[in-house]
Amino acid sequence: MVSLEAKDRLSNQEAVLGALLIEDKLIGPVLSKVSDRDFLDDVYRQIFQAIRAQFVSGKPVDPVTVRDRLGGGEDWSKLLLQIMDDVPTAANIWEYVPRMQEQARFAQARGIVLEMHEARDMEEILRGSEKIQALAVERQDVRRMNMEQMLHSFWNRHTTPHQYMTWGLSKLDEQLFVDLGDMLVLGGYPSAGKTALAVAFAYHQSEAKRVGFYSLETSRYKLADRLIANMAGIEMAAIKRGALTEQEWTQAANASQDILQHQLELIDASGMTASDIRADALANRYQVVYVDYLQIVEPETRKANRTEQVSAISRTFQQMAHGNGILVVALSQLTRSEKTRDESKYIEPTMSDLRESGQIEQDADAILLLYLEDPSRPNESRRVLKLAKNKDGERGRMYLTFDGAYQRFRQSVVEQAAPQTAPMKRPRQYKQVSFADRFWEGIYDDGPNDPFRPTEKDQTGGADGQAKPE
Repeated sequence: MVSLEAKDRLSNQEAVLGALLIEDKLIGPVLSKVSDRDFLDDVYRQIFQAIRAQFVSGKPVDPVTVRDRLGGGEDWSKLLLQIMDDVPTAANIWEYVPRMQEQARFAQARGIVLEMHEARDMEEILRGSEKIQALAVERQDVRRMNMEQMLHSFWNRHTTPHQYMTWGLSKLDEQLFVDLGDMLVLGGYPSAGKTALAVAFAYHQSEAKRVGFYSLETSRYKLADRLIANMAGIEMAAIKRGALTEQEWTQAANASQDILQHQLELIDASGMTASDIRADALANRYQVVYVDYLQIVEPETRKANRTEQVSAISRTFQQMAHGNGILVVALSQLTRSEKTRDESKYIEPTMSDLRESGQIEQDADAILLLYLEDPSRPNESRRVLKLAKNKDGERGRMYLTFDGAYQRFRQSVVEQAAPQTAPMKRPRQYKQVSFADRFWEGIYDDGPNDPFRPTEKDQTGGADGQAKPE
């Protein structure tokens, strides 16, 4: 006996197919929104495939041609005629299409839940959860616009200025047009300070967004120590020793009021795969996700080589960003090539130095590279933050000062750009340049009245919005 639920499923599938057989003008629009997996019944799926094949080949679509495409026979003829008899009009097809698709997704989700019920470990359950989340956000329709719609959309979207994600560094905010749904990569050599910078970025953004910081290398407690040092102005050395003075405890208490206003969660992610992180982020409704760092995310399979593993991890994070509308900031190690090991012939890093996979460079919407201004002096605080890839804006570099005692980055002014190679000095440039070019390339007039010279405020603003304690 067929249940009422099953009859309803069949009737919706019949209604869609019957409408296509009655009115062939509907086939094109329906094909742009419907796929094979929307038909749960195997027989109806075959009929849909035959209708699509006829349409794509430019041949007429009617019960006779579809029957022949299916291989002919009396049974197919009876079924096709029965479908047309059961559907008196094609006018209501757009009522049936979404109902059919919803029923298909529900049936698929229920099948996944049954598989999860038989799961042997947490990994299988997490994978099932990710599949269900993917079904929930699945988009079948192809979205398009004509030129009239494009102009209408343009005027509506740009009536008021769009607020992109901010980072707590004013010069970076001016140049980097990154939003929810994008993937940004922050690359750096070991000990360059990329984790400290990422934590500062995450804390700044968590004032307005839900942010999850997945750390695969540093425990959440150590990240918390860095945040307290930054926000409360307490030296890391004092925190590490566990011997805070009464004044430092007071500073921590005062900072707590601001800290509690931020929606930042620190997650120990050691051993998690990219799929695990995606499922957890969706379950916790994070709008921004940080991953520290990409190369030590657990691979989904051990059978692939290392390049293939890292490429798969990168693609998963890109799909997470674009498919789920989440800003993903993935930290990445840079490869030290032979030329960069010789500090006398230092060459600044490029996107191709992202370790173990060129796929990272392809997947990212924007790439930031953080490195020492002078690698021969590793104890110096100056850093270069290079905007190496910026799909919707200009590329360039800015200069930072890192105060390790308080885990703070501040914008800094330098007299010249970071060297391309030590033996070659960058020649003085005499040309007209824009404001952005002057800032990013570090080109300033010698006179103190140069309007493009950064102000005192520019020199003191930091990722945390605070001045360095004296």
